Amino acid sequence: MGALESIIEAINFLDGLVWGLPAIIILAGTGLSIAILGRLFQITKFKAVLKNMLYKGTGGKGEVSPFATWAAVMGATVGVGNIAGVSTALHLGGAGALFWMWICAILGMGTKAVEATLGAWSRRITPDGRVEGGTPYYIRLVPVVGPALAVLFSIFTFIAAYGIGNTVQANNVALGVEYIAKAYGWDVFQTRLIAGLLMFIFTAIVVIGGVKRIADVSNFLVPFMATWYIAASLWIWIKYSSNLPLTFSEIFTYAFTPQAAAGGLSGWLVYSAIRYGFARGLFSNEAGLGSAPNMYAYMSVDHPGRVGLYGIFEVFMDTIVICSMTGIVDIVTRVYIERPDLSGAALAMEAFYRAYGIWAPVVLGIALALFAYTTLLTWEWYGEVNWIYFWSRTLKLPEKPMRWVWRVMWVIPIIPAAIAGELFEVFWNFADVANGLMAIPNLIAVAYFTPVGIGLIRDFLRSGKI
Repeated sequence: MGALESIIEAINFLDGLVWGLPAIIILAGTGLSIAILGRLFQITKFKAVLKNMLYKGTGGKGEVSPFATWAAVMGATVGVGNIAGVSTALHLGGAGALFWMWICAILGMGTKAVEATLGAWSRRITPDGRVEGGTPYYIRLVPVVGPALAVLFSIFTFIAAYGIGNTVQANNVALGVEYIAKAYGWDVFQTRLIAGLLMFIFTAIVVIGGVKRIADVSNFLVPFMATWYIAASLWIWIKYSSNLPLTFSEIFTYAFTPQAAAGGLSGWLVYSAIRYGFARGLFSNEAGLGSAPNMYAYMSVDHPGRVGLYGIFEVFMDTIVICSMTGIVDIVTRVYIERPDLSGAALAMEAFYRAYGIWAPVVLGIALALFAYTTLLTWEWYGEVNWIYFWSRTLKLPEKPMRWVWRVMWVIPIIPAAIAGELFEVFWNFADVANGLMAIPNLIAVAYFTPVGIGLIRDFLRSGKI
C-alpha cells in the first residue's frame, strides 16, 4: 500500500469514527437541550427574527454592517454543500436523508443562535474601533479547560478551513465543470485547470483586503446567488409537479424505514439516512462547528442577543430553504434513483439537464461558482481569525506578517484541488473529519454558556429594540 492509499484509508477511518452515532447524539443533544431551555425560541420568535433583518446597525459598535456580516456568513454556509453536499447525502442515504437535514436545521437554528450571541458577547472593541473576537474568545472563558480548548479549536479550524472552505469548494466546482466539458466534448483537464485558475485569481483579489472587503463582496453577491438558485430550482419543481406527492412521501417515509433502490442495488438503511442527513446538514449550515461566530463577532450591533436572531435566519435560509431546493430537485426528477453512478455536483447537474437541457450548464454553473466563491472568501476569514489566535494571541508572534503568511498559504491549494478529480471523496471525508474535530471544543463551550446565550437573547427580545 502506497503513502497516498494509507492516508486515504486513515481519513476514511477517522470519518467513520468522528461521524458515528456518538457524534450525532452529541450534536442532536446539544440542539435539543437549547430548544428545551429556550422553549423552542427559534420557532416561536420567528416573526421577530424576520423583523430583525431590517436592522441597520443604529447605535451599534463593530467593524461591519449587520446585513453585510450576515451576507458574509451566508456566503460561507451557502456553498457547494447546498448542491453537491445535499446530492451526496441523497446518494448515500436515500430520500430520508433530506428529512434528517430538516431536523438538523431546526435544532441547528437554536445552536447557531447561541453561538452567534456568544461571539458578540465575548469580543473586545479596541480604543481605535477594531474588533478582537471570534469563537476561541468565548471558548477560552470556560473555567479550567477553556484556554486549552480554545487553542485546540483554533488549530482544528485553520486546518478545517482547507477542507470545508477550500479544497471541497474548488474540487466540486471543477467536477461540475467536468460534467459540462464531457457533454460538450471539451478537454476535461484543461477545463478543470481553467476553473481552478479563475477561482484562484478572484479569491486572491478579495481576501487581501481583509474582512471588510469580504463582507462588501458578499453583500452584493449573496442575495443575487440565492435568488438565482431558488428561482431555477422552483421551475424544476413546477415542471415535475406530478412527482411532488411521491417526492414528499419518500422523504417522510424513508426517514424511518429502509429504502429499496433500483437496478438491484442494496438500497439505503435508516441509519445511513440519519448519518448523512446530519453530516451534510451540518456541513451546510455549520451549526455547532463554531465557524460563524468568527464573523458575527465583527458585526456592528447594539446588543449581543440581536446577533443570535441573525444566526437563526441564516440556518433557516441555508438548510430549510436552499438545501431543500436541491434535495427536492434530485428526488422529483428521479435522478437519485435512476443514476446511482452519480454523486455530488454531477448528480445535481443531471437533474438540471433533465429540466433545462443545454442551458443546464449555465443555470447550475453560475449558482455553483458563486456558492463556492463566497464560501472560499468567508472561510478564508474564519481560518485567518483562528490562525492569528494561535500564532499571535497565544504564541505572541507579530500579527501583520502572520496575516500575510496565512493569506498566501490559503489560495495555494485552490488550483491543485480543482484538477485532482480522483480525490473527490477524499476531500469530502477530510472535510467531515475536520468539521467534527472543530465541533468538539466548541460544543463544550456552547453547552457551558447556553444559559448565558439564551439569557442574552431573551433580554434583547424583552428590550423592545426590534
